[in-house]
Amino acid sequence: MYQIKDEVTFLDEVGVYKIIEVLSSDIYIVEDEHGFDRKCSVNEITLYKKNAFDGVEIETFENRNIKVNPFANKNKKGIQVPIVDLHMEKLMNSHSHMSNHQIVLFQLDFCKREIDKHINKGTREFVIIHGVGNGKLKEEVRYLLHSYPALSYMDNHYSPKGMGATKVFIK
Repeated sequence: MYQIKDEVTFLDEVGVYKIIEVLSSDIYIVEDEHGFDRKCSVNEITLYKKNAFDGVEIETFENRNIKVNPFANKNKKGIQVPIVDLHMEKLMNSHSHMSNHQIVLFQLDFCKREIDKHINKGTREFVIIHGVGNGKLKEEVRYLLHSYPALSYMDNHYSPKGMGATKVFIK
């Protein structure tokens, strides 16, 4: 099914691994980005698609239909704050084949890449939209953000339903 040098990702983890050895038709040895080897089953991995996020647009507050605060300082120029929307409808055309666990892992992997991209670009702040929901994705996003010492964050209103977003500041 997979061949040596194929890049794969684990269904329940974030990260990209390279197949370095095929032990049988359903058992592989993979290597992570740190050079560590690991034995895995074909049921645990899926082929990594490098271009899976091509065409994903990041919205800005200026592009959204948001009411303007009448008390805001009129002298401020419109600052575009990048938005990372984690709604699956924005990330994939169809996700009906995925379990809830796979969906959350996919969203977190996308979120991690976007965080790294904004840190490398020197972005000062951005917004992650995780939705209101039952709070599981928000909790996982906060856990991920907490692993970055150079970041601070706070709740941010995304919809009238409540706190469906997190504003992130890069120190």
